[in-house]
Amino acid sequence: MNIKRTLLNATLVLVTAGTLAACGQESDDSKVEDAMSSAGDTVEQTMDSAGEALNDAGNSIEDTMTDAGNAIEDTCEDIKEGVDATDTDC
Repeated sequence: MNIKRTLLNATLVLVTAGTLAACGQESDDSKVEDAMSSAGDTVEQTMDSAGEALNDAGNSIEDTMTDAGNAIEDTCEDIKEGVDATDTDC
């Protein structure tokens, strides 16, 4: 939800910058370029933040899956020990 809000804000910045640059009293190309460059920088920062959030989520999922696998393995070994199996590795 936060990523969606950030992307919508970035889009709003781009539209606003383009509108202000196009409707300004002075139509210098440099002002338009500056506004669009600033908006582009904002979008780039937003995408970097979104990428970091997705990377963090991926790491969290990976850690959870590793913990679950370890718990299953421990349970399997406990069961094998309980029935006096010769091989207790799972």
